[in-house]
Amino acid sequence: MRLVLDASVAVAAERIHETGHAAARERIVRVLSGLDEIVVPPIFQAEVSGALARRGHDSAKIRAYVEALTAAPNQVRTFGPRASRFVADAAVRHKLRGADACYAWVALREGLPLCTLDRELADRGGSLCTIIGP
Repeated sequence: MRLVLDASVAVAAERIHETGHAAARERIVRVLSGLDEIVVPPIFQAEVSGALARRGHDSAKIRAYVEALTAAPNQVRTFGPRASRFVADAAVRHKLRGADACYAWVALREGLPLCTLDRELADRGGSLCTIIGP
């Protein structure tokens, strides 16, 4: 399956006490084994790395994890000034956090479902793209 992966899923997969850990872990195993292919915005790397570092995870393991998740065939989808304006407009119109608007835009642009554990993103971003859980 090809999908946009929200950082909430990648983080929950690495934190055993996180809500949704088991389902998130299953999704990440599918990605790392090549059964699923993910597309993410550039902010994904910083979000996952920062969230795990704040919880005391080893920096070398964080780097390896994020690199594995963003290695081919997975893609980091960048965007320029015009798309940035669209993302900002979507954030305002749908009352999304800026990072969440980036994920929703990538899902909309790619025509892919957005996989998230973030209830607010699911509720507010659902008018932009299809939302699925892990």
